[in-house]
Amino acid sequence: MTTPPSLRIAPGTPLTGPVTPPGAKSGTVRALLCGTLAAGTTTIVGAGSGDNIRAMAEACRRLGGRIEEVDARTWRVHGVDHRLPERADLDAGNSGIVLRLLTALGAAMEHTSVGTRFPESLGRRGNHELIDALREFGADAEGRGAEACPPLVVGRGPGLHGGTVRVSGRRSSQFLSGLLFLAPLVGEDVLIQVSDELSSTPMVATTVDALARSGVRVEVASDWLSYRIDGGQRYQAATHTIASDASSVAGILAAAAAVPGSRVTVSGFQGNDLGTAAMIKALGEMGVRIEQAGEELVCHGADRVLPIELDGSACPDSILPMAALACFASGTSVFSNVETLRYKECDRISDFCHELAAAGVRVEERRDAIIIHGTGEVPGGAEVFGHHDHSVIMAMAAVALRSRDGLTLRGWESVGQTYRGFFDDLRTLGADIAGTD
Repeated sequence: MTTPPSLRIAPGTPLTGPVTPPGAKSGTVRALLCGTLAAGTTTIVGAGSGDNIRAMAEACRRLGGRIEEVDARTWRVHGVDHRLPERADLDAGNSGIVLRLLTALGAAMEHTSVGTRFPESLGRRGNHELIDALREFGADAEGRGAEACPPLVVGRGPGLHGGTVRVSGRRSSQFLSGLLFLAPLVGEDVLIQVSDELSSTPMVATTVDALARSGVRVEVASDWLSYRIDGGQRYQAATHTIASDASSVAGILAAAAAVPGSRVTVSGFQGNDLGTAAMIKALGEMGVRIEQAGEELVCHGADRVLPIELDGSACPDSILPMAALACFASGTSVFSNVETLRYKECDRISDFCHELAAAGVRVEERRDAIIIHGTGEVPGGAEVFGHHDHSVIMAMAAVALRSRDGLTLRGWESVGQTYRGFFDDLRTLGADIAGTD
C-alpha cells in the first residue's frame, strides 16, 4: 500500500495577506444538478472547483448535461429538460451529498449505479434510510450490506409514484435532499415527512433554495419536518450565486486566528449561508476579532482564545476548525448536537478526537459531542493523519500553527475534495509548510 504524502507544518509564523476561498461545495453541486435537469442554460456564479464538485460535474455530463467552465468561478450548464438517459453508471467521488443526490435521481431512470473510488471513506457510509424511502416511491433500490453502503443500484421499478413518503433525517439531512430533487420528476403530488429529527436544517434550506431558483416550489412546514411538492413542476434554467464554502472559510479563519499577530483578509466572501453566519458569530464568542466589509472579512490572530459551549447543528461543516482553535483556550469547550459528523468522509468525532489526542490535547467524545479540555497550549511534535477528510485536515493544520512543536500531517492531499489550494494559500500567507516526501 502506498504511504499517503506528508507535510511538516511549523508553528508560530503570523499569517498576513488576502486569500479567496472557493465557493461552497453544497451550493455548487446542487446548482449543477438543477441546471442539468432544466431546459436551457443555467449560470453558476462563484462556483467551487474541488474534487467532489468535479465528481458531480462529470456525473451530470453522463446524464446528458453540457457543462462549460467560463472562468475559474463561473460555469454554464446546458440542461436536458427532464430527458434523462435510461441507464447510467456514476461515480460520486468522495462526497456524501453527491452520492445521495445521484442515487435519488436514479429512481427516475431504468437502471443507475452510483459508486465511489474511495472504499475506505465514502464506501463505508450507510444509506439504508434513502434506500428505504426510494422503495416507498415504488423504485427498486439496493446497496451493499445491511447499511446499504456503496455501490448503490437504483431503478424506477414497476411504477414510480407520488403520495406520502417517510424518511429518517437523524443521521443525515442528505437523504431528504435527494428525495426533494427526485420529487419533480415523479409527475404527481409528493409529501415527504421526516420520521424523527433533522440533523442539519441549514443544508435542507440550501436544497429548498436551489430548487426554488430553478422553478420548483417546495412547501415547508414550520418545524422543517414536512415537505409538499406539487406535481407537474419542471426544472427551469436560472442563475445561481454560490455562497463561500463554510468549511473552507472556517479553515482559513481558524488558521489565521491561531497565530497571534496574523491579519488575513478573506476576499470574495459571499455570506448568504446560514452555517457561515453562525460560524462567524461563534468565532467572535471565542475571542476572535473578525471585521466584515462587503465581500471582505478581516481576521486577526487571537492573543487569547476563550472556551465556548456551542450547539453545532447550526454550522456542522465548521465545527472541526473551531474545535481546533478551542484546544488553545484555558477551559473546557463543548460542541454539542453534532452526531451527523460521524457520518461524513470519516467519523469526524472519533477520528478527529484521536488525532487531537496524538497532538497532546485532552479531549473527550460523546455520541453527539466533542469536548475539548483546553490548557492554553498544545505540545504537538507528532505525526497525525487526515482520514481522507478535508475538514479534519484543515482543523489539524490550525492546531499545528499554534502548537509548541508543530505537526506532521499525513494524507493532506484529500483537502482537495473541497479546497484544492488550501496549503498553497497558507504558504502564500506566510505559513512554514514543507513536504516530507
